[in-house]
Amino acid sequence: MQDIKLKEDLKNHCTFQVGGEADFFYELSDLKDLPLLLKFAKMKKIPYFILGKGSNILFDDKGFRGLVIKNISENITIKTTTVEVDSGVSVSKLVMETVKKGLSPLEKWMGLPGTVGGAIYGNAGCNGLETKDILKSVTLLNPKTGKIKKVSAKYLALKYRSSKLKKSNEIVLKAVFQLKKSKLSSTEQKKIMAELSQNRLQKQPLGLSSGSFFKNPSLKNPAGMLIDKAGLKGKKVGKAQISEKHGNFLLNLGGATSTDILKLAKLAKQQVKAKFGLALISEVQILDPKGKRKLV
Repeated sequence: MQDIKLKEDLKNHCTFQVGGEADFFYELSDLKDLPLLLKFAKMKKIPYFILGKGSNILFDDKGFRGLVIKNISENITIKTTTVEVDSGVSVSKLVMETVKKGLSPLEKWMGLPGTVGGAIYGNAGCNGLETKDILKSVTLLNPKTGKIKKVSAKYLALKYRSSKLKKSNEIVLKAVFQLKKSKLSSTEQKKIMAELSQNRLQKQPLGLSSGSFFKNPSLKNPAGMLIDKAGLKGKKVGKAQISEKHGNFLLNLGGATSTDILKLAKLAKQQVKAKFGLALISEVQILDPKGKRKLV
């Protein structure tokens, strides 16, 4: 096991590029080292946080008074239509590897950020395909007991942007996805992926963000539309801005603080509630310095 880093700047490890220093930081390439890291945190009596690509997290300006474990494990094993993958594998890599093997339907996830572990934790999805639709089983680590178990996808109770893991705090080590042989040629699949990428570029803003900040209250009332109708597109607080292109994207214009972003998010939440009577709930995880995960 490599050395644990001290005083690591967290803004370098998230797509918002916001956040202070973590007291301890470790890049985890071998999942077998995870129990030792959890023992280290327990011995030091400090909180820990497991980080993927940092695409769905807002770190605090004051940093994190504990151990951040960045999961960069990257093993993928494909057997016919079954794919076993480490939780640290990026979704983009998983998409490309399965398409190379002529498998479907992960081409629909082209452009989806984050890691496999994060996708399972929040039942991520796009273009009509959610994690629950293709997940077969997961291998979990119970941080309290140190026990490892393999369970079916049903155990996770996956719902819209939610899973049992948000309450149980069990850690995803590996996942097995059940895919199918694609009826499309590799060229046709790549054409679909190119179209999806182009569509994202047209609808979503460039810049420093976490992607969609709020969950959609319903299909008829997506968060971006509600924020737009509340007249908040382009609204700024400090160096943070609600995108003029898509209301559900909060942007770091350069030098934004977590306080700027949270004030902007709370403003959007208040205005939408006042005008439409609908509650916006953040999809992004907000981590305070003591390890508590909050929602706006």
